[in-house]
Amino acid sequence: MPAVPDHRPAYHFTAPSNWINDPNGLAFHAGRYHLNYQYNPNASKWGDIHWGHASSADLVTWRDEPISLAPVPGHDAGGCFSGSYALVDGQPTIYYTGYTAERQVQCVATSPDLQRWTQQPGRTIVTPPAGVEAHDFRDPYVFRHDGRWYMVVGASLDHEHGQALLYRSDDGVTWEHRGALFTSPSDRYGRMWECPNFFPIGDRWVLTVSLWLGLGVHAFVGRFEHERFVPEWDGPLDVDAGAFAHLTMHAPDGRALQWAWMNEQRDQADIDADGWAGAMTVPRELSIDAHGRLNLRPVAEISQLRRDAVARIATERQTGTHASFSGSTLDIEARWTGRDRGKVGLNLLTSADGRETTRIVYWQDARRLSIERERSSLSHAVRRQNVHAHLALAPDEALDLRVLLDHSVLEVYANDRICLSTRVYPTLPDSVSASAFSDGPATLALQAWTMGSIFEGERRELMRGESPAVPSIPEAPLG
Repeated sequence: MPAVPDHRPAYHFTAPSNWINDPNGLAFHAGRYHLNYQYNPNASKWGDIHWGHASSADLVTWRDEPISLAPVPGHDAGGCFSGSYALVDGQPTIYYTGYTAERQVQCVATSPDLQRWTQQPGRTIVTPPAGVEAHDFRDPYVFRHDGRWYMVVGASLDHEHGQALLYRSDDGVTWEHRGALFTSPSDRYGRMWECPNFFPIGDRWVLTVSLWLGLGVHAFVGRFEHERFVPEWDGPLDVDAGAFAHLTMHAPDGRALQWAWMNEQRDQADIDADGWAGAMTVPRELSIDAHGRLNLRPVAEISQLRRDAVARIATERQTGTHASFSGSTLDIEARWTGRDRGKVGLNLLTSADGRETTRIVYWQDARRLSIERERSSLSHAVRRQNVHAHLALAPDEALDLRVLLDHSVLEVYANDRICLSTRVYPTLPDSVSASAFSDGPATLALQAWTMGSIFEGERRELMRGESPAVPSIPEAPLG
């Protein structure tokens, strides 16, 4: 057993080394999914932002690809910030924000094969509209609708209200400002919107926005009429910015797939010692339920990474600890029914002496789902605040949790309606035990599996323009 627990995820994407943040430029091309991401190739902290790149044939195993974008003199000299992908007249195209000390500009790059990208400095949207400062104008999301191209750009109106700006183009080259797609109705929704996504699911449209600074990610569901968004439902998608900068694409089978970035929550000295920072959530599938709410769940393909079954438990109306198992890379499905008014949940990454443990707790009376991190680590160099989300379940409604634990990464999906995402950093080598509990009588059905890695073989950074050697990741899905 190692002297110190390994905090690097096994089945959540990380770069070969150094810093990553927002997912960018999601695409499906020539039989492979492509994930670009904000990347500093020179340090494990934010800065010198390039676009890193990986690809997958199956959403399960991933292959590192050459860097897609690097800053060049001009509009993106200070960094290639976030953006999206579109196939414009057969031409793979990415729209992204170029950063300089003076302003943020929406830029364009094109490629014949998603491997070799060429920046197009003549195709930029330079000036933000009135009321929007030059540094509050970023993260273009491009989509096609009714025979035209549209671009949504995140902004802040007068530093008071988050705003999604709308642009329109007939050719994907020349863009016309069409006003605000939607503006935050109050500062409760953040004063700056980053990484706006706008896309259809069925006959409804979804707008997701990252609320700057650190307020989480919010979703709206409604209609797209006369180039304006009319919301009919809204709610948090991820809370407390545990996962941020969500980006969505449509898969070939029509599913809406989404990734998000999970930041480190520990001191820079520890990050530098490990030499890497940041991870992606697993890919998620979005849908709209019969109540018009946005739902989210891990894509079904993730179950291909399951290895050993470490728990399969069914209890009837019991109180106390229901199950005991162990692991630091786990996929857990748990359902509680017949709950009384007390608390139910899971203990994870628990040490033998109980000094370290991370608790997932649902409290029916408070209608609250929590990740309790107060005792998640003995280190004082990590964040240990509890994370909460409102979750109103009817008294006779089951609580369904899908829990993805991956060393320091923890994602908790509840009834497909909300996700709590956070980071935990235990220090004791035996902090691997897990159990389920209930304060009052409850019926539990639980299954848990250990998980494999999404990477095989040695990883290394690929420089821009370099082609990957013989793929180290198998093209076929894992059995």
